[in-house]
Amino acid sequence: MIRGGSAPPRRWTGPRRATALAQVMVRVAAARRLGRRAERARTRALLIPMLLLVVLAGCGTFDRAADPTPSPSVTTGPPPGASQAPGPPLATATAPVTGEVDRTNPAAVAADCFTRWQSFDARTDSGPSAGVERARDCLTEDFAASLGAGATGATGAADGGADGQAWQDLRAAGTRSQVSVLATTPLGGIDTTATGRVVLQLNVRRESTTGSEAPVATLSTPALTLLRQTDGTWRVAGADLASVAGDAPGR
Repeated sequence: MIRGGSAPPRRWTGPRRATALAQVMVRVAAARRLGRRAERARTRALLIPMLLLVVLAGCGTFDRAADPTPSPSVTTGPPPGASQAPGPPLATATAPVTGEVDRTNPAAVAADCFTRWQSFDARTDSGPSAGVERARDCLTEDFAASLGAGATGATGAADGGADGQAWQDLRAAGTRSQVSVLATTPLGGIDTTATGRVVLQLNVRRESTTGSEAPVATLSTPALTLLRQTDGTWRVAGADLASVAGDAPGR
């Protein structure tokens, strides 16, 4: 018997040692398989998001190729705070269709009356007061008289003298001028038609031609004062042509 010492380590030999080594090798192999599985799982976890990104990017490219025209992101129009004469811009505006005029509508009367009054053709008109005579039925008696038209519609004295000579010069040059009223609006934005007196600002386009030359277009914003008559119709009682580009015969 051995006293005071530890037991010697057990040593396996023969079949028992072979069995133990085989068990260790099995455990090592199992651990390696688990490690490889875990690595493959991590690899799949990384590849799936990457594949999703590639697929989504491809879909976006396909959509752009199918519809290459981008959608507009802004709208057109004047910038905030912009101001201009009433009505559409000169470059794009078109005059309203002429026809029967509602004499109870001051805006319609103003547009029709100003067009007939301020348009002229020196080649065919009888004289500088021809425009006033054309618009005689839409002018008040006092205003028509101030423009040189007689109460009976006779040709005014303005057809003679210096004005008469200027008219002859216009006729010799084949000058004509066509006025189109594009829009009307109450002056200052205040509608006073209920009072029987209204001041309207007009957006006017004038195309003037001399001989065979190309027409020259100008834009102006004159103002007309209209009064309601006892029968409910309106007539022009005054005009402010300070903004008009040049004087037309019969002004």
